[in-house]
Amino acid sequence: MNWQHVYSNRLAWETVAPRTQRRTALEQPVRITEWQLDAGTSFEFSGLGLIVGGNTLLDGNSAVSGALIGTPQTQTLTAQDGNLHIYQLALNDALMPADTAPFVINPTDRPWQDFEDPAGRPTQPVQVLLDGPLSALRTRFEPTYEAGEHWHDFDTLYFITHGDMQFGNEGQYYTGDIRQVCGGFSYGPEKPGPDGVEFVLLSLGGPVALHWADLAPAPNGALP
Repeated sequence: MNWQHVYSNRLAWETVAPRTQRRTALEQPVRITEWQLDAGTSFEFSGLGLIVGGNTLLDGNSAVSGALIGTPQTQTLTAQDGNLHIYQLALNDALMPADTAPFVINPTDRPWQDFEDPAGRPTQPVQVLLDGPLSALRTRFEPTYEAGEHWHDFDTLYFITHGDMQFGNEGQYYTGDIRQVCGGFSYGPEKPGPDGVEFVLLSLGGPVALHWADLAPAPNGALP
């Protein structure tokens, strides 16, 4: 599929250990497993993680709700104060080389900054979380902002962390939903709900470059 909408409220949880649940959110282009653990319980973690509730420690560093964490080597994560809710992404060596040092990027670790658009069109502020073959940013759209039809170079994942947003003809995405879209396909507009929206965007292959479809037609055409 060129795009997928993962509805979080339609996925069933599987109990895999006492007070530990998981469910598979996505299989392709990367496997995403969603975990929910009660305080004091643990699981074996590797790859990239987005914490959406609770907190834990990775390599001795505290990771709180909203943090992006990563390690190519398996480590034990334990829910600290309260439940831990985390998305785990299984990444290949091209996106996370084996010699990558474990990292924790908490929500306050990166400044908010303008997203520079070469065309000079209005954008919304972002936090640049990762920049490289695996790129990530967090952004917030005000309720009155609308992003017209555009496309990205690489396969992209959206994690809706607060609020809701409409993507073209795909319908409304709500808190907890995930959107996957293949690179080179245009879509839009993006219209946030009445309370705005916050989401984390992952680019699987390179920087998060924004191309407006009316200025540079998408190489693979527009999504239906």
